[in-house]
Amino acid sequence: MDGSFIFGGRVLEKQTDGVMTRSEKAEILGNYLSQEPENYRDTFKTDMYLFFDEDFTMDNPLLTFLDTFDNKKEIENWVDFVASQIVLKFDEECEQIGDFIGEFIQLNKI
Repeated sequence: MDGSFIFGGRVLEKQTDGVMTRSEKAEILGNYLSQEPENYRDTFKTDMYLFFDEDFTMDNPLLTFLDTFDNKKEIENWVDFVASQIVLKFDEECEQIGDFIGEFIQLNKI
């Protein structure tokens, strides 16, 4: 095989140089967000999971920000940071949780 593989009926290129594809990053994000919560902060991972419409494929335009990450640890650190910011700064009386999460995605694209 030439380094490509079939995913969801499409042929995708497999990275052989150690660089993660957006599909791989999306899978990591989806798996991390769907883990059982270990503490109060982790309960907000469910909100983040729903924000992405439970769609962790490369077709989801909300996941383009993943291109800024190089590895699994960076993705997990971002999730933990956003969840911590929700605990510390989110005010449900003044804003929607989706808007709050979206702001962090926009910041990450810069």
